[in-house]
Amino acid sequence: MKLSDDQVRAYDERGYLLLKSVFDAEELAALRAALAEVLTHEGPEAVREHGGAEALRVLYGGHAMAEAFARLARHPRLLGPVRQLLRDEVYLYQTRLNPKQTFEGGTWSWHQDFGTWSHEDGMPEPRCVVTGVFLDEASAVNAPLLVVPGSQHHGLITDTTPEAAARGYTLMEIDRATLERLVAVGGLEALTGPAGSVAFVNCNLVHGSANNITPLRRAIFYVNYNAVSNACAAPRRAWHHCNRDTTPLAPLADDCLADDSLGAPPRESERGAAE
Repeated sequence: MKLSDDQVRAYDERGYLLLKSVFDAEELAALRAALAEVLTHEGPEAVREHGGAEALRVLYGGHAMAEAFARLARHPRLLGPVRQLLRDEVYLYQTRLNPKQTFEGGTWSWHQDFGTWSHEDGMPEPRCVVTGVFLDEASAVNAPLLVVPGSQHHGLITDTTPEAAARGYTLMEIDRATLERLVAVGGLEALTGPAGSVAFVNCNLVHGSANNITPLRRAIFYVNYNAVSNACAAPRRAWHHCNRDTTPLAPLADDCLADDSLGAPPRESERGAAE
């Protein structure tokens, strides 16, 4: 899949690009089967909702747990566009599943992903595309991802309070006054669309989401691609947060999610590369 020049310009200016219905019903069935497989995963890769809730809040490293997610990370409908957007070869920096489960899917405060990645992993520049594949419909009612268009142009936002200095970490959740200033400039938009849609998001774009208080799940599987020339300089975190293998990804066949062998677990060679 190749993006048009207008689509690339829109991403550069607004910090995101949303394409509707990129994956069909058969491909979604394979991805949802993988989702069901990993939802009960236990281990350091799985983070539960706040307040002791049992619902999964986020799962890192799903590409090493389910074959469909491993193939999705090398799907040409994702790899082609991100290489255009980054003007570079790319490697798999991270995957994460945000299931935003019914009634229990919690808030994600306003933030920039690049802040953590820069501080924790030594990512030099925000040249990483957060690529979200909608496993469910994202609508106005089930806590869609909210973004501030163009906010990536404001750079990395920091907390200059004495409390931040004391803890030695100034990258922050976006405060209300800053958010108001950014929204006054760029506006505020919800990324909504049918299951199978894909959002390509600049890792420095300000975004967040509200609680999901509905009986409608809103799951997104994120494949985060970093430019090979932008490899992390000082990674400190585990493999599921920051992949050390910066080998450029080669795309699989366009029908890779329709293969009958999807039920097989990831091959050991693939899991080793991921870790």
